[in-house]
Amino acid sequence: MRLDTSFTHSPGTVVTEVPRGRSSALEGRSGAVVDRCLRAGRLPAPAELEPVRRAAEDLAREGVPLRDAQRFVHAAATAGLKGSVAEVDRSGVVDNAVFMMRVLESLGNAVSAAYMEFCRQDPGSNGERVAQLVDLLVADDPEARGIAERNGIEVATEYDVIFVRFVTAASDADRPGAARTDVRSVDNAALAAAESTMAAASGVRGPLLSLTTGGGVVLVPSSPASVVEDCLTRLAATLHVDTVAATARGTLGSLNGVLEHCRELVDLARSLRMEPRLYRTSDLALEYQLSRPGPGRSRLRSVIAPLDGFPELMHTLKTFVGSEANRRASAKLLYVHPNTVDYRLKRIEQLTGVDPLSSAGLMSLHAALVVDCLSRANEPGGAMSDMVAEAS
Repeated sequence: MRLDTSFTHSPGTVVTEVPRGRSSALEGRSGAVVDRCLRAGRLPAPAELEPVRRAAEDLAREGVPLRDAQRFVHAAATAGLKGSVAEVDRSGVVDNAVFMMRVLESLGNAVSAAYMEFCRQDPGSNGERVAQLVDLLVADDPEARGIAERNGIEVATEYDVIFVRFVTAASDADRPGAARTDVRSVDNAALAAAESTMAAASGVRGPLLSLTTGGGVVLVPSSPASVVEDCLTRLAATLHVDTVAATARGTLGSLNGVLEHCRELVDLARSLRMEPRLYRTSDLALEYQLSRPGPGRSRLRSVIAPLDGFPELMHTLKTFVGSEANRRASAKLLYVHPNTVDYRLKRIEQLTGVDPLSSAGLMSLHAALVVDCLSRANEPGGAMSDMVAEAS
């Protein structure tokens, strides 16, 4: 379904072009200030800028981009400067131009202040416009850039796309210390506060957010990896919630495919009950490849099939792999003696024919566990089924 591409500062108002009356008011009032300043040879007083500020506020309310409002002020200043050149000799042209730059700065500051004040009073509608823009960008809508420009939102040519799910802590019987997949309800007020906080901390070229109570999409202008990490950390801290997220980089026009890839990575991490954090393709390369259909999956699953009747051994193997083959750490998590872990690993080798203490054997068993977990997640009532129900 095609989204409404008419962004405004006030919900429900469609702006297709700059209202001529409003633009004339701003340009006329700015011109009057310029004329008085040139004749008196002084900068405008705050009271003289008030009519300009009010006209700019009207434009903000009408949904006119700040860029256009500033253009009207520049037009007034240009006309004033041209008129002053005709009235002075050549030696005074430079002085008039310098003076006019200072007047223009005062006018520009007044207009910008009016727009900033309006956005401060109406933060919700600004967040709505940004969310709509994000939806258009990740849909690769060709009109997205033009719409952003008309609304004073700067668009980068390349973004780090982040797909995020909000989660809370939950115990996992299969893998100690692993995933937490219960979705916490984040209310709209918290989302609005998070958007405002991140916008204030990031400035003009900050992240663009489109969030719901379950998660959403964040677009960060391409930057060092630490910036993406900090962005997600700040979001999670503001909302007081854990997150499972994935990120990848893409250019305008190709963001839809990047978003779908990130969504797959998040679903994969959640189905495997992995810890809440930010993932990249390199972090889940093995798991991602094993999630693809193919005959290799059945062969891998058969490796640990002999353990199906021994839940204690299966749990031990998962714990051993999850603790990076650390016997003592595994024993601590299982509340048993390290010798017990050794005995169970020997039994696993006898049943599967694969030595979990060898590098090749551990890799094979790890891959088999991934395939097994994915297979169970796709069964009715599994993690993947739960996510499908959650998204519908």
